[in-house]
Parts: sequence; C-alpha cells; structure tokens
Amino acid sequence: MKVFYLKSILFWFVLLILALINATIRELVYKPILEPHIGIWAHQISSLTAIIIFFVAIYFFLKRISDKYSKKDVLAVGTMWFVLTIIFETSLNIWVRKLNVSETLQTYFFWNGETWIFVLISLVLSPLLANFLLRLDAK
Repeated sequence: MKVFYLKSILFWFVLLILALINATIRELVYKPILEPHIGIWAHQISSLTAIIIFFVAIYFFLKRISDKYSKKDVLAVGTMWFVLTIIFETSLNIWVRKLNVSETLQTYFFWNGETWIFVLISLVLSPLLANFLLRLDAK
C-alpha cells in the first residue's frame, strides 16, 4: 500500500476532529440563537463551514505531503474519506443518537432542507479541486 494512502487514512482523523469542532461551535454558539427563528439554518450553515474547513485542510494536506500521488490517487482517497465518514456518521446516528435506519436516511434528504449529503460529496470533490489548484500553482 502506498504511504500516501496510509497518511490519508490518518488525515481522516484530522477531518473528524475538525468536524467535531465545527459541530460543537454550531451547538454552543449559533444554533441556540438561530434555531427558534429560522429553523434548521444552523445545520445548513454548519454544512457550509464544514465544506470550507475541509477544503482548506485538504488543500494544505496535499500541499505539504511529500509523497507522489496521481489524480486517480486523490479520487480514491476522497472516496475513502466519503465511505469512512458515512460509516462513522451512521454509527453515531444509530448507537449514540438512537435514530433508526429510516431516521438516519432522512439526514441525506436535501429536498427536505438537509445539507449533509453536500458535505459528503465535498469530501470526494475537494481533493480533486485542491490537486488541480496545486498543479496550476506549480506551473
């Protein structure tokens, strides 16, 4: 296995910590203020901030890593982060939040105002975009 993949698995834990910090800030700071007035916007804002934070972290991860990697590698890593995050989030929803499978699936329904699916998609697209920008910068 390439060292790049091992480092990427470890980096997923950095993304997890960033997600937990983002969620904590949402729950303690702006959700109590926003929720009574504008519904689930706190979660939508939190999804947007997660996407931005993840992109910045992924950009700097790829910029600092000395291992050689290809476009195919960053796509594979993004997909791996996507799957790891789904496993973690589903486990959290079922065993900690005590949601059933139907309630857990509803967190993916963007047509009901849920934006979680966009965070997941960003985990696949962010490495590709960061890689593209880094290669532009290198020219």
